[in-house]
Amino acid sequence: MFPAARDKGVSFVMGSALNAGFLGGAPRYNYGPDNTLIADDKRARLLTLRRVAGDYGVDLVAAALQFSFAPDVAASLIVGTASPTHLLADHAAFSAKIPAAFWAALRGEGVLHPDAPLPG
Repeated sequence: MFPAARDKGVSFVMGSALNAGFLGGAPRYNYGPDNTLIADDKRARLLTLRRVAGDYGVDLVAAALQFSFAPDVAASLIVGTASPTHLLADHAAFSAKIPAAFWAALRGEGVLHPDAPLPG
């Protein structure tokens, strides 16, 4: 979709970078009435993300926010917040340095699509 949008000069407002809080540790996945019923493959993927993030000393929330805003067709990113301190934390997350090796490791684990745009 991104190449077609780029060709047409279309950009996107990105949202749900943390997947309803799932990547930040909330016990839910996506939105809706059954969002606490989390499939085993989603739990396994989160464990892989956490392991790789730990291996590289990367905050998973920072990685999720930066990844969501990485495509050149991303015009803005909507980030939900439950408190004013989240605003400060989200701002810091965008400034966090994330090594290229972290993204390469996620690709190597099959977590990221080979063509997914990456930060930096």
